[in-house]
Amino acid sequence: MKKLTPSFIAAAVCLSVHSQDSFANMELVPPASTNNQCLIDVPIYNRPLVEGDVNTLPIEVSSDKFEIDLPNQAIYSGNVLATQGNRMVNSEQIIINQTANTNRNLVLSGNVVYQDNLIEMQGNKAEMNLNTDDIEIQNGQYHLVGRLGRGTADNMTFNDNRYIVLNNGSFTSCPINDSSWNIEGSKIIYDNREQLLEVWNAVFKIGKVPVLYSPYLQLPTGNKRRSGLLMPEISYDSIDGIDVSLPFYWNIAPNYDATFTPRIIQRRGVQLQTEMRYLNYVGLGTIAFDWLQHDRLYSNDRKDSNNSGYSENDYRWLFHWKNNQLINDNWRFNVDATRVSDNQYITDLSSKYASETDGYLTQHYQLGYTDQYWDIGLNYKYFQALRDDIKDDLYRAEPQLNINYYNNDNDGINFRTFGQVSHFVSSGSANPTAWRFHVEPTLDYTILSSWASVTAEAGFMATHYNQDIPRVNKNADLESSVNRFMPKIGIDGKVIFERQAVLLDGYTQTLEPRIKYLYIPYRNQSQIRNYDSSLLQSDYIGLFRDQPYSGLDRIASSNKVATGVTTRFYDANKIEKFNLSLGQIYYFTKSRTGDTSSPLDQNDGTGSVTWATDTFWRINQDIITRSGIQYDTRINEISLANAIIEYRKTDNKLVQLSYRYANKNYINGINLTNNTTPYQQSISQIGVISSWPLTETVSVVGSLFYDIDNKQSSNSYVGLHYADCCWGVTLQYGRKITDWDNISKESIYENKFSINFELRGLTKNSNMTAKMLDFGLLPYKTAFEEDY
Repeated sequence: MKKLTPSFIAAAVCLSVHSQDSFANMELVPPASTNNQCLIDVPIYNRPLVEGDVNTLPIEVSSDKFEIDLPNQAIYSGNVLATQGNRMVNSEQIIINQTANTNRNLVLSGNVVYQDNLIEMQGNKAEMNLNTDDIEIQNGQYHLVGRLGRGTADNMTFNDNRYIVLNNGSFTSCPINDSSWNIEGSKIIYDNREQLLEVWNAVFKIGKVPVLYSPYLQLPTGNKRRSGLLMPEISYDSIDGIDVSLPFYWNIAPNYDATFTPRIIQRRGVQLQTEMRYLNYVGLGTIAFDWLQHDRLYSNDRKDSNNSGYSENDYRWLFHWKNNQLINDNWRFNVDATRVSDNQYITDLSSKYASETDGYLTQHYQLGYTDQYWDIGLNYKYFQALRDDIKDDLYRAEPQLNINYYNNDNDGINFRTFGQVSHFVSSGSANPTAWRFHVEPTLDYTILSSWASVTAEAGFMATHYNQDIPRVNKNADLESSVNRFMPKIGIDGKVIFERQAVLLDGYTQTLEPRIKYLYIPYRNQSQIRNYDSSLLQSDYIGLFRDQPYSGLDRIASSNKVATGVTTRFYDANKIEKFNLSLGQIYYFTKSRTGDTSSPLDQNDGTGSVTWATDTFWRINQDIITRSGIQYDTRINEISLANAIIEYRKTDNKLVQLSYRYANKNYINGINLTNNTTPYQQSISQIGVISSWPLTETVSVVGSLFYDIDNKQSSNSYVGLHYADCCWGVTLQYGRKITDWDNISKESIYENKFSINFELRGLTKNSNMTAKMLDFGLLPYKTAFEEDY
C-alpha cells in the first residue's frame, strides 16, 4: 500500500490535466460565478458592447502627433489610442496603411496593448488587419477578459474574432503573479467561442518542474459540454483497499449524453459504471447500468459464510431507470426503478441511486391520465428486499389501478370518489395471493372564511377480496372471499385568532385551535391478509389523519376526537419567528381492526391515547430550532422524539446539533406484523454536523453520530478542502458501522479515506462543501427548509 499510494496520487495529478468536468455540466455557469477575489487584476470590458459588423464603423484615433501621406498612409505617435467598435489599441506609434484595393492594416510599435470584449494582448510590436479582424503580436502576453486564463508566446495571432493562436506559448488559469501550474506547447490554439484549448507538444508544469508530456492535449476553459475525460477520483477504505475511478463523458447531442466510468477496486476487481441522460419524446430521464464481472472479495465472503445470504454468482450489477414523461396535456408515463444483483451490493459498492439505509429497492412503473375531473393511474410496483428474513413477506402490486374522480362545481358541496383495483403477489410459496377491489365515494361541505373553516363529510368504504390461499398456509382465519363495508362520518373545524403580542412589541400572535371528530364502525378484518398496511407515526399533523394505517387492508374503527392548538408569532415583516403545536387523540371506544397481531388491537386504547407536540423557533436570521415529541399512553412512555438546532451563516459556515429517540416498545409494536426480530433496546442518538472555513482557502467539514445506549459512535466523518484560485484538493475520512458480530457482540466498522484533486479553470468549480456533507451514512439535511 505504501508503495502504491504515491503512484496513484501522481497519476491523479497528471490525469487532472485531461479532466473535462465542466463539459459534463448540464447547466451552464457564467464566468462571473468565479470567486471575485480570483478576478482581481483580471482585465474587464466596461464599455457598451457593439453588435453587428464593427468593420463598417469608423476608426477613432487620438495622439500627441499626427502625420499623413495621402492617400495611403497615416502616422500617429505619442500616447496613441485607436478605437473601432469593441476594439481598442494603445501604443507609442500606429501606422495606418491603406492600399488601392481598400485593404487596411495597422502597424503598431512601442508598449502595444490590444483589448476587446474577449481578450487583452500586450507586446512591443504588432500588426492588425482591419478587414479580417486579425491581429499579430510578437513576444507578447495575453489575458482573457473577465475570466481566468492567461499566458505568453513568441508569436500571438487573434483570428476571426474567435481563435487565439500561440507559437511557443503557454496557458494557465491561475491569477496574475501565481504560476502554480501552466501548460507550454509549440503551438496552442484557444477557441473562445467553444471555450476550448488545443495544445501540441504539450508540457504540463507544476511551478517550473515539468511533470507530464503529451503530443496533443485538448482542454476545457469554460462550462460548455464536450466529450472527454472527467476528474479522476481516488479513495481508500479498510475493506476494499484503493478505489480509483476515471469517468469519460460523451456529449452525444444537445439532448443526449453518457458517462462511462471504469472503476478499479483493489480487493474486488474492475467495475464499469455507465449512465445515460436523455430528453426526447420518451421523456426526461436517466438510465444507468453498473457491472463487475468477478468480485474476489465477495466470493471469499460467501465461502466464509457457507453461502448464507449471498448470491451464487460472482458477477455483480446495478440497473437504474428514472423517467418522467408528459405525453400530452392528459397522459403521462413515469418510471422509478432500481435493482441490484444481490443483497450486499449497496453496502459493498455504494451507489448514488440507492441508500445503505434502505431495506428494499423499488421498481415502479406508472401510466397516468388526468383532466378536470379524473386522475387515473395504472401502476406496477415490485420490491427487491435487501434482507432475506423479509423478502418472502413483501407483497407487491402487479398491477394496481387507481381512479380518482372530483366534482367541486356545486357551491361548496364537493363530491369525490376513490377507486382501486390491486393484484398482490409475493415470493413466499405459502403466502396467499389476492385481488382487492375498493371504492370510496365521499361527499363534503365546507364553510370557509378568512378566519375559520368547517368541513363536514360523509362517505363509505366498500372493499372486496378474492384470496387464493395455499393449503400449506395454516392461518385458519383467512377466507377466500371477503366483503367489507364501512361508512364514515367526520367534521373538522379550525379557527384563527390574531392579536398584537403582549410582551413583544411589533409582533403578531395567532391562536389556531382545531378539532376533528371521526366515526367509522368496527369491522372484523382478521379474515384478510395484510398486504400493504403499516402503522403511521402520530406526529402533530398525523393526529388529524383519518386512519393510523397506510394502505387499505387495515381500516381501524374510529370513535375519536382529535384536538390541537397552534400558536404562531410573526414579526413586523410577516416572517414567522416561532410556532408551537400541541394536540391529542381521545378515543371514546377502542380502535381496532379484529387482527390480534395489530398493535391497536393489543391495547385498551380508550381515553386520551396519543399526545404530540411540534415546535419551531427562528432565533435570528442564522439560527433555527425544531423539535417534536410523541407520547403514547398505551406504553406510558415517550414513543418518538427529535430535536435539531442549526446555525447557518452561509452554505459553507454551519453547525447543526440533533437528537433522535425511538422507544423499543413502540418500534416492536409497529413491526409485529412484519415478523421481524424485536428490538432489545431503544434508539437514542445524538449527532453533530459542521462545516467551517478555517481560512479563505481551507475549510473543514465533520460529522459524528453517537449511540448513547451503546456508548459508541455509529457514523463519523471528517473532510478537509483546500482551494485557491489555481488548484484544489479534498481529503475525506469516514468511519461507519456495517455489521454486528454475534460472537464478540461488537460492531463491525468500515474506514474509508478518499482524495480528490482539481485544477481551477479546467474543471467545474462545484460546491465541494455540499459534496462533503453528503459523504457520510446520514447526509446533511438543513433545518432551514420550509418543508423539513
